[in-house]
Amino acid sequence: MHNFRTMLVGGNDNEQIHFRASGRYPRCRVHAHYRDQIIDVTAADFFQALCQIRELLALEGLYPQCYGSSLNVYAMGNTSKAHDGLRAYRLSMGRDVTQFDVVEIFDCCEASVLPVTVTEQQDYYWQWLQSTA
Repeated sequence: MHNFRTMLVGGNDNEQIHFRASGRYPRCRVHAHYRDQIIDVTAADFFQALCQIRELLALEGLYPQCYGSSLNVYAMGNTSKAHDGLRAYRLSMGRDVTQFDVVEIFDCCEASVLPVTVTEQQDYYWQWLQSTA
């Protein structure tokens, strides 16, 4: 079991969300606790579970300040599969990813995280794919 805590963009000052991740592919569970609410999701991997939670949080204008919510981060390929979606890549337009681009989806480096909606993140990923073709 993994426990993570991160800030919530769009929330009150210093408001945080607590994530608890457990399981393995294909039953990866993420339990999110914020304010007085709980969201519990099971998906094929942790990145997919986080995306489902983010979609619900976005309805309240809330965005977790973590790599898995960042515009230019996406879980893909063998690195993501080998770690059940807990790891993803930072993407740079026109450049293929390397081992140095791997990040943990629940980690945060405020300077390099730009929290966005799931749709915006997916759109950026497709643009990145086209830029590296």
